[in-house]
Amino acid sequence: MKTDHDYTVPLHYDSPDHERAWLQHELSEARATMRSLMRQIEKDQSRAAEIARAYKLTVTNLVEITRQNAEIERERDLWRLRATAVAPMPTFGDGTLTLTAEEIGAIRRAMARLHHPDTGGDAQRMQIWNAALDAMEP
Repeated sequence: MKTDHDYTVPLHYDSPDHERAWLQHELSEARATMRSLMRQIEKDQSRAAEIARAYKLTVTNLVEITRQNAEIERERDLWRLRATAVAPMPTFGDGTLTLTAEEIGAIRRAMARLHHPDTGGDAQRMQIWNAALDAMEP
């Protein structure tokens, strides 16, 4: 018994049945090729949709990171401005207060015990003390 794949293109047709069989074979081959191409198109469309989704997610992440970076830079600039505003040396009476490195270290430790955020203190006040003591270091 012959299958559709057993037929070859005849040089001449012996009968209309052979021609019909050959056309059926060609039609079957064309349908198989179309099914294969449709599967490939579906795979390519799925791949393209996944790439588009990944691209959109990447862009969204970049926008968020850029926003966060700008916020951090603004905060950094604010802290720099605050640190430079606290820099003047304290004066008492006629002169300027001069401390040794050991005295500054003792004051720094005492202020850390009172104002460090890890011990429940005010972070801003701790930073002000650090800026003032940094300016006094010899």
